[in-house]
Amino acid sequence: MNLFYFLILVGILVLVHEYGHFLFAKLHKVGVIEFSIGFGPNIISFERNKTRFSIRLLPFGGYVKLAGLDTEGTIDDEANFHTKSWLARFSILASGGIMNFLLAIFILFLLFTWGVPTVIPTGINSVVPGSPADLVGIKPGDKIISINGNLVSTAQDITRAIQGSKDKVILVIEREGNRLTFEVIPKYNAEQGKKLIGITVPFFSEVRYPVFNALKMAFSTFGAIILGTLGALWKLITGRLGAESFSGPIGVARMTGIAAQMGIKVFLQLMAFLSIQWGLFNLLPIPALDGGRILFLTLNLWKKIKISPERENFIHYIGFLVLLVLMIIVTIGDVRRF
Repeated sequence: MNLFYFLILVGILVLVHEYGHFLFAKLHKVGVIEFSIGFGPNIISFERNKTRFSIRLLPFGGYVKLAGLDTEGTIDDEANFHTKSWLARFSILASGGIMNFLLAIFILFLLFTWGVPTVIPTGINSVVPGSPADLVGIKPGDKIISINGNLVSTAQDITRAIQGSKDKVILVIEREGNRLTFEVIPKYNAEQGKKLIGITVPFFSEVRYPVFNALKMAFSTFGAIILGTLGALWKLITGRLGAESFSGPIGVARMTGIAAQMGIKVFLQLMAFLSIQWGLFNLLPIPALDGGRILFLTLNLWKKIKISPERENFIHYIGFLVLLVLMIIVTIGDVRRF
């Protein structure tokens, strides 16, 4: 089932990304030779309006083959990518990543209005019937503010406070906006070797926001993920973060399966996160990626740095091989971990 959910998630991300390229190519009247989901041997294909639509065996990406950019031979100037204005070419190349960003923002906005799963670290998830906590009236959904006068912010804080108590613990609880105080006498559990009051934490809740606030939260979360991802990449480049911190296809498939089992909202959260990373990765100035093509497009604005299409295509080909090797290395790391 992990593979099934993984294919759905990756299929959507790739489809949205490549549709961005396709849409802007059509908008600027650039010929689209092929629109492919996946690489390798062809599984299904059909042709419509001079474009071949394909689904290929390896689902780790996709491509839109544009007239002039990815083809050789004589091409009608009106349909040739290279005859278009700089801004038109830039928008075609950047549109894939931008579409991934827009998809992520839309999903985040939907979640914030629908009810985003939120962890309350000191929220009580369940109360054992007949336990000390149950006998004094503590209920699921209550939030522990302090124990014995000390503020708590994590499950570990709660455990330490209970284990460090003598005969009783004084809990300040927040319930429906009101603060209540409970005196609880823990029971020693010989089997677990510790004092228990009969509660489990954390509590999982859903927080809904008004439309305008949801939109602000969506953009705020989007920005935080972008900054976090760039920070992680910088740590990787500077050696402060190991390559084992990143997951390949197997790791992502495993995460996707777990997220799907936890419900549609968690699955959508993961999709938004990966859509941002997918878009950002493709916009990095690395040969073979959209960002690499944008880099060459920008360099060619200066006549002294003019790079021929043949040389550029060769550099992109080398970049593709390097990325393929890196993908294999990351996948081997996944196999060892999982």
